[in-house]
Amino acid sequence: MKPSSQLIYILSKNQGKIKEINAILSPYSLTIRSLFQDYSVEEVNETGSSYTENALLKAHHGFKMSGNICIGEDSGLEIDALDGAPGLFSARFGGETLDSKEKNKQILELLKEVPQEKRSACFVCVAALVWQKGEKIFEGRCHGFISQEIRGNSGFGYDPIFILPPYQKTFAELGEKIKNRFSHRAIAFRRMAEFLLTDM
Repeated sequence: MKPSSQLIYILSKNQGKIKEINAILSPYSLTIRSLFQDYSVEEVNETGSSYTENALLKAHHGFKMSGNICIGEDSGLEIDALDGAPGLFSARFGGETLDSKEKNKQILELLKEVPQEKRSACFVCVAALVWQKGEKIFEGRCHGFISQEIRGNSGFGYDPIFILPPYQKTFAELGEKIKNRFSHRAIAFRRMAEFLLTDM
């Protein structure tokens, strides 16, 4: 198989996420496309009890609808002082109608009495690849800390409050180039790209 000539779909409407994944995959000459651009499909209810289960639900649904190789992705921010929350519910934290800025404010409010050294957190990404002959899971983790305030204008989601230790800046301050070297999503999708190009 030559993945560069193969259409690879992802079951996601998150354009920020899709743009980021394509930037990560660009050195591999791989491009993904939202399944929703070409097919009339319903979003999948994330009923799994883990990132892996949710990612597989999406990937299998996408493959079933298109017949093409499909990616399902689930990710979250796990904060130790909040017992791993928001975790699986990161995208829906605080309610479906709450935007990213309000989610970030809510987390900072919950952590307002927590000192910096106890604000450890981890971004987790699981990408599931489903094709005609099988499935494969790829995981990435990025450890850091939650900031005391919203910082930076780059990225999306929780990027403005997640500090990457080697730089002591948030993902939103560091920008796309550095984030896409170290992020949870970069780790998972680089592993996927290597599999697509060498092992599949």
